[in-house]
This record gives sequence, C-alpha cells and structure tokens, in this order.
Amino acid sequence: MRNEATNIFQDIIFDTCILNYNGNQQIFPQLNNYYLDLLNRKFILTISEITIFELLQDATVKKETSAIHILSFFKTYQINSRLLTAAAQLSTLYKEEKIPNQQISTADKIIGATAILTGSLILTADVNDFPRPFFQEAEERHLFYKNKNRSKMLFLQLLRPNPSIIAERFSRRP
Repeated sequence: MRNEATNIFQDIIFDTCILNYNGNQQIFPQLNNYYLDLLNRKFILTISEITIFELLQDATVKKETSAIHILSFFKTYQINSRLLTAAAQLSTLYKEEKIPNQQISTADKIIGATAILTGSLILTADVNDFPRPFFQEAEERHLFYKNKNRSKMLFLQLLRPNPSIIAERFSRRP
C-alpha cells in the first residue's frame, strides 16, 4: 500500500513462521508468487533482527546457508533500547488483557513492537501471536497445497497495528 499523499511505500515485517515455509517445496511456489505480488504492489519486505536469530538457531550448515541467502533479500530493522522498551510495554498490555505471558514469544513481541514503531504491517501465518484488539486484519490469503497426499491450507494474514487502541489501553495502565 502506498500513501499517495507522501509517495511513501509501506513496509511489511515478515513473521519468522512465514520464512520457515520457504523450505516446503509443496507450498513455496505459491508463497513466492505472493511475495512477488506484494513487491508488485510496492510493499517493502522487511524483517526484525530477531528473525535472524530465530531462523539460524539450531540450524544445520545447509539450512543456515539457505537462511542467510533468503535474509539478504530483506530490509532489516535493528533491535535497540527504544524497541525493547516498546516490546516490554506491549507485553504489559497483553498481561492487562489476560493473555498468558508464555502464549506469545518474546520474539513475536519484538516483531509486534517493530510494526507499531515503524507503522509497518506484519505478514504471519499465526495470528494468535499478534492478538486483537492490538492488531487487526488488513488482508488475508489462503494457499492450498498437498502434504503426504492430504490437502492442506496455509492461512496468511497481513496485520495492521491499531495505534489508537494501543494508546488508549496504555494510558489506562495501573
């Protein structure tokens, strides 16, 4: 999505779970077509530095080499103290909403906070990691594929941070 008034292109931060599907030969062609569609619509594909850690932890040499190659195509948002503060504050808001702390990983809180601070969208296959009302759906895509002769569906969503809800809930913190 491009902001016509300022001619600024919108960033999409990829949740690590999306990049994990790149190794699945049954779904990668469709996934790659979706990436190309996003690029054609002038989105900028980005990741958080935390995604580098998530993709490379416990990786074989082959998987690491492949992941580093894939990551080179993305703009990367750095983790800094401002971002870590925002992720901690987001965690506090989740707690206020009675979302169990262990339900959403620290990495997903960092990705969510990155989207909030940068005005980016998040592409994910796990919407539970970016709960309502703090994030809302902007677009969804269903990708169908076969796995062991069974039909499967990968449900992708572009999520948008909801800054007014976040600010309102943040102002009510005890």
